[in-house]
Amino acid sequence: MSDTFPSRPLPRDATAALAAAVPSPAFSAALMQYVREAAEIANIGAFYVSDLRRPEPVLSIWAGDMSSYWFNRNARTILSHDSLKQDILRRIQSAPEQGLAIERWRPQPDDPRAPIYVRDEVIERITVSSRTDNTGFLSFYLRGKEHGWMDEEEVNRLSAILPLAHELIGLRHRIIGSEAFHFSSQQRVSALKERQVGQFARLSDREAEVCDMLVQGVSVAGTAVALGISDNSVRTLRKRAYVKLGVNSAMQIAALVLNDLA
Repeated sequence: MSDTFPSRPLPRDATAALAAAVPSPAFSAALMQYVREAAEIANIGAFYVSDLRRPEPVLSIWAGDMSSYWFNRNARTILSHDSLKQDILRRIQSAPEQGLAIERWRPQPDDPRAPIYVRDEVIERITVSSRTDNTGFLSFYLRGKEHGWMDEEEVNRLSAILPLAHELIGLRHRIIGSEAFHFSSQQRVSALKERQVGQFARLSDREAEVCDMLVQGVSVAGTAVALGISDNSVRTLRKRAYVKLGVNSAMQIAALVLNDLA
C-alpha cells in the first residue's frame, strides 16, 4: 500500500532563492534585488583574481541601473590604470585569510575614479574583499546620488547580508567563470583557431583550450585538472599563446575575440 499526496512547490525564502539562482543567467538580477532589500544600491559588481601570484583582475559579475556597455567600459578603464588595479589587489590581499574585509569608501576629487563616479552619479561605495589560497575577489556596491549618503541603519543592514552575497558571487565564478567572457560556441578561442581566423590560427589545439579557460577566469590549477595536465604545462601553454597572439593578459585575449567577431 502506498499513499500519494498532491505535489507542492518547494518552499523557498529570499536567501534560499538567491542561492538556487547561483548557476543561472538570472543570478546578477536576483542578487541586485536581494541587496536592494537592505539598502537602495544603484549598481553591484565584482572583480575576481584567479591567481594572486600572477594577479590579473577580471570583472566577474555586474547588475543595476548602469548598462552593460558602460559597466564594462568603466571596468576596462579602471583595470588599465595601474594604481587603481593595485588598489583592488591591495584590498584583496589585505583581507584576512578565510575571512572578509568590508570597507565604506567615498571618492575624493583627485582620485582617478572621480570622473567616472561623477558622470554616473555615484557618491559612495561599499567593498567586500576576501582571499583563499591563491585566489581572491572584491565585490562592490555603489550608491547613487539621488538617494544621498547611506545612513547607519542602511550600512548595518548591508553589513548583515553582504558576506553571504559575496560568497555566492565567488561560488558562481568558480562554477561558470566570469560573465564578461561568456561567449557562444562560435566565440571561443578554440573555435576561432579551428576556423583559422587571424592570429588564432597559429595556436595549437592545447593552447587554444587553455586560452578558453583563461578568459573564463579559471585558475591554473582548475585548468590543469580539467585538461588532465600539470600546472607547469598550463603556465607554459599560456606563455606560448601570449607570444603567438601578441598579448599579455586574459582581458586582451577577450578583446581579440570580440574584435574578430565584430
